[in-house]
Amino acid sequence: MHTRTSILFLLSLGLCAQENPGGNRMGLSLAATTATGGFSDTFGSGFQFGLQIHFNRESRHLGRLRVDYMQMDNRKPIPYGTVASWNGSGWDTATTYASSRMEGYSVVYEWMPHLEAHSHSGFFGILGMGGTVWNESIHQADPSLWGGHDTDLGFTASAGLGWRFNPHASVEARYVHTDLAFEGNHRYSSNRNYAAFGATYRF
Repeated sequence: MHTRTSILFLLSLGLCAQENPGGNRMGLSLAATTATGGFSDTFGSGFQFGLQIHFNRESRHLGRLRVDYMQMDNRKPIPYGTVASWNGSGWDTATTYASSRMEGYSVVYEWMPHLEAHSHSGFFGILGMGGTVWNESIHQADPSLWGGHDTDLGFTASAGLGWRFNPHASVEARYVHTDLAFEGNHRYSSNRNYAAFGATYRF
């Protein structure tokens, strides 16, 4: 009986928080993404979803911490090594190709100044900084050849605009730039950029 009473009390607190705009701390986001710049030579569209924690909810200077997962597939096969074959008098070499899937795991803090004197509705800007772990999974077309993985860490900056319908729902457009943190031979240069268009819901 005591446990049931405690559960009902916690549920009632959660329901009360939903009636107060100041109670909408958590959020979910879903967006379509498209690679830009040199990154788009190999990769195309994808998706991103994540969990958000909001701060300064009653101020026009809303802030949030984003934890996102992003995925996009290659738009064309990528060259990945060579294979040799004996032609009877010598060796012939040919380029092997593979398919690739790029995944990004991001933690970013974003500042969202609203035009209104509050963060309940209207236009707002988006400025963010954080980090992204990029993981590329490579799959050879020839199953007899091994696949591989490539992981990079990058500094991430984002900028964009949004429109908030009410304290819960908004639509957003963001441009995301990632500068890979470590020196080395990166398959797609040291920058990985994409645009994201989607919606968020605070609850």
